[in-house]
Amino acid sequence: MTAAVTTTTPRRRPAPDDRSDELLAVDDLHVSYGGAVRALQGVSLDVAEGSIVTVLGSNGAGKSTLVRAISGTLPLQGGRIDGGSITFAGRRLDRNDAASIVRAGLVQVPEGRRIFASLTVEQNLRAASLVTRERRARAAALAQVFDLFPQLEQRASQRAGLLSGGEQQMLAIGRALMAQPRLLLLDEPSLGLAPRLVHRLGEAIREIHSQGTAVVVVEQNTAMALELADFAYVLELGRVALCGRTAELATSDEIHRRYLGAATTPPPSRSVPDSSPDSAGTSRAAPACGPGPGPGELRVDGLGLRFDGVEALSDVSFVVEPGTVHALIGPNGAGKSTCVNVLTGVYRPQAGSVRFGQRELTGLRPYQIARYGVTRTFQNLALSPHATVEDNLMLGRHRLTRSGLVATGLRWPSAGREQRRERAHVRGVAERVGLGDLLDVRVGWLSYGDRKRVELGRALCTDPVLLVLDEPVSGMNQVESQAIAVLLRDIQAELGISVVLVEHDMPFVMGLATHVTVLDFGRRIADGSPQEVQNHPEVRRAYLGTTDDPPAEADSGKARRPS
Repeated sequence: MTAAVTTTTPRRRPAPDDRSDELLAVDDLHVSYGGAVRALQGVSLDVAEGSIVTVLGSNGAGKSTLVRAISGTLPLQGGRIDGGSITFAGRRLDRNDAASIVRAGLVQVPEGRRIFASLTVEQNLRAASLVTRERRARAAALAQVFDLFPQLEQRASQRAGLLSGGEQQMLAIGRALMAQPRLLLLDEPSLGLAPRLVHRLGEAIREIHSQGTAVVVVEQNTAMALELADFAYVLELGRVALCGRTAELATSDEIHRRYLGAATTPPPSRSVPDSSPDSAGTSRAAPACGPGPGPGELRVDGLGLRFDGVEALSDVSFVVEPGTVHALIGPNGAGKSTCVNVLTGVYRPQAGSVRFGQRELTGLRPYQIARYGVTRTFQNLALSPHATVEDNLMLGRHRLTRSGLVATGLRWPSAGREQRRERAHVRGVAERVGLGDLLDVRVGWLSYGDRKRVELGRALCTDPVLLVLDEPVSGMNQVESQAIAVLLRDIQAELGISVVLVEHDMPFVMGLATHVTVLDFGRRIADGSPQEVQNHPEVRRAYLGTTDDPPAEADSGKARRPS
């Protein structure tokens, strides 16, 4: 049976060719979390030997659940397979654990990279090669990884936690290749990467495929995925909504409307707070967050920081005016996350200073800086996956509560009243960020996009004066990013807080920011309005160049970017 685009949910996908070369078969798969949350409902797909298949869909569609089910990691998140089967190379996998699935030749690269930060690059790679018994095969695999990603060979003795986000993604893929997989399962490989590095990553995936490895790419970056893959499946609400050859799907009006930016109006949040008065004349929704004191000026002056001889920041200076959105942008490895870590006390600079209003922040610990109303989100999510959304948001109220551990543990009446007030406040924040109907759900069961909302909501629960957002819309499609932009614009205007924004999505940045600072190789190369920065020749060369441009030296492994 041959079909271009199928809009029904077939038990098997339309087979474009003879299926005698079938490698992976997912047949009528049903998955739930906690025995209650239905995540997949009758999903079927096939992957041929030596092919590239992509799985697309918005956040919450079931993509990550499908990856977990195939790779055997579903039980770690409290999920279970309720029906259907998963077959790999003629063997049933749905009853096997993750380790045996890797040994069978199916290897996953999880979203968020998840490398071993305290180990060196080489130690990360060698740890993954333990499934390969022959020494000659391990050496060949290591040579393949270094040939594919020369940066990793240059940084072999460097701690993985000091790599840039792009280099960590290379390491995550390289680590998977050390197991010599027949099928490589990539979960959101372009997450949080600049356009040029996404292009470089696409080239690497093609090279891996050309060497005989089948690839499944689960992606939010629809344009990249359709360009890479031969065949695509589109999930919606846990079902296959569309499937077909990528060349034909790429021209589909339905794909353009849903995923390639044809939609012009961002969708409403999942739950919209009802602020109309009820019969008692009170508002039904708690306020999003309390108005704090007016923000002061954030002044960063001459920051310098080195790691293991690598200059991560060099004489970096900028000023964030009170009540503005100030973007900090640059290529992967430019020093953005390092700068954010200095601002929030994670790193102590060797030179320079950070002042917020009249307070000197340089040298303070993160919890001390948080007391002054400086709150951040994280590029790699820092949530408690086994706790509910509400409990994760309650962590944001911790520094604002007065009841101590003893009073709370003994359930003193004053502590109980405070807990009820704080939970009402948290519910108001949840409604504001579109999580009102997910308060009782474990965070580990949520889609990546909803977990990003939890991260933002927890930051808002602290009643921030200065909000530092590290990649707030990474892993979201264009329509979802537009919705977050509207939300942030409204919150910033209502509360008058200052925002420092680190993000690779340029339309998102340029639509929100009032001022932009650009870093490259740890140095400031531009500073000004969005319009001035967009037209700056150094910025266009370093960051805003198209994917048609030749790769920069840093992307080819000839230069060395700081983390």
